[in-house]
Amino acid sequence: MNLVKRRKFLSVLVNFSLVFPASFFALMILFSPIASAQSTGSCDVPAVNNPTTSNSISLDSVEDRFWSDDTPLYDLRSDVFVDFTVDNDSATSVSMKLVPGYMYTFCISITSNQDDPPVNPSSDIYLMTEPNWDRYVIDYELRESDDFFEAFDQLPVEWRDMDDWLPFRDVHAYEDTTYVEFSVAIDSPGSGFFGGGNIAYYLVIDGWDNRRHTNADASGGDIDVEVLIDVEERLNIPKFTATLLVGSLPLACIILPMIIHMRYMANGKENIEAEERRELPYLDNENTDFRDT
Repeated sequence: MNLVKRRKFLSVLVNFSLVFPASFFALMILFSPIASAQSTGSCDVPAVNNPTTSNSISLDSVEDRFWSDDTPLYDLRSDVFVDFTVDNDSATSVSMKLVPGYMYTFCISITSNQDDPPVNPSSDIYLMTEPNWDRYVIDYELRESDDFFEAFDQLPVEWRDMDDWLPFRDVHAYEDTTYVEFSVAIDSPGSGFFGGGNIAYYLVIDGWDNRRHTNADASGGDIDVEVLIDVEERLNIPKFTATLLVGSLPLACIILPMIIHMRYMANGKENIEAEERRELPYLDNENTDFRDT
């Protein structure tokens, strides 16, 4: 009876070790906060910032980008409230350092400035990395140079990404709008050729007619912008969990039959009982005994 219990315990242990990793990682993914490109909630951000918030963000104008050295000193780990005015035919960005382990929800509202009301109060909103922000500034500086853009259009399409600016993950572009909410989470601090990660991200409020075909035209006046950034800690699942989750089922299909086969063969060998030996009489001995009688 002890042998049967031991085999049942071993069978349960093997099944648990194969099924538990896949089930555990699946539950972690299901119940962890998901970073989506569009959020349906509102930003729960107070109107007063923490004392350290002033060193976590900075405002940069596209017109004096190369003359400004204001960069955020600290990682963004607390809620932020900021409001500012974007001049006509210009753009302003909110720079910040986003870090893994947090989910950032942005709520941006755009209204008309009373002193110089625009014809069209809508604007374009982009989230981009620092290299793309630098290209965006160059694009703004050369917006009246037709020769540059004609030469750019001659490049093959697959090479244009090297010289053109792109929104973060190619999806965080919200154009011709007056209000938008979206969320984003950073998986890693990034990497680079000189020094590596911890790069800055720029939330750009665009008030001019850039080269994108879907963007809004220049507003024709100043616009007031209110930005709320709701920062929440989130469960950061390690990257190797995807490999374990995908590879656990094929491994289970290979290892489990082998274990069952080995246990079956071992069980068959243990149940074989040695039969009692007995001697069989030879035929010639039987014939001799029959004649003697």
